[in-house]
Amino acid sequence: MNQITPLTDLRSELARLTGITRRSSVQGIPIGVSQIDSVLPGTALARGGIHEVVGDQGAVTSFLAALLGRQKIIQHVLWITPQPDLYPGGLAQLGLSHRRLTVAWTRQTDNRLWAMEESLKDLPNGAVIAEVESADLTETRRLQLAAESCGSIGFLVRRNRQPSAALTRWRVEPARSRDIRQTWRLTLERIRGAEAGGSWVLEFDHASLCFHMVAALGHGQAEAAE
Repeated sequence: MNQITPLTDLRSELARLTGITRRSSVQGIPIGVSQIDSVLPGTALARGGIHEVVGDQGAVTSFLAALLGRQKIIQHVLWITPQPDLYPGGLAQLGLSHRRLTVAWTRQTDNRLWAMEESLKDLPNGAVIAEVESADLTETRRLQLAAESCGSIGFLVRRNRQPSAALTRWRVEPARSRDIRQTWRLTLERIRGAEAGGSWVLEFDHASLCFHMVAALGHGQAEAAE
């Protein structure tokens, strides 16, 4: 795993990872649970856009590692954080190998947003995660346009819900496990332009790198985008 400082080394690192920018041929990232994928446009998390994630920080981190770790077609994951404290061993247990992971860190939120925007333009076959305290509607529109330009996918991990141009918003919380498996409560709070949502409890099978649904917790309406 490479740890870099976005303001000084990000461009050269992106050049090393991608070589040449080209639009991705991957249409989307399925979660792999039919009950969830079926409520998503195209039955997957769409590329060419950003998706928001809120909730418990530990649960969000482990869920995103498991989600992207099982997507072998995702060649690179760039994780932009305020502190270089991600534990690669724990992420690897969830399928996200350090060979596919680069961590970029800076304490300034504006720098993390800048790094995400630039990276979305250059990682068509990768995924970009950025942890931020806040981002306004204009900033999320810039991120969305950057993802659209390259066909890339981004995950904006936020502390607070705000007006946003993101395609979806998810809440991830820890859930009680039936055994020692990692378990989350996953709620789809918002789909841009739609009113479908739901809440599910998922557990992760480390051997198969697959999610399994423990329970559907009732379907509510996600907030329609304006």
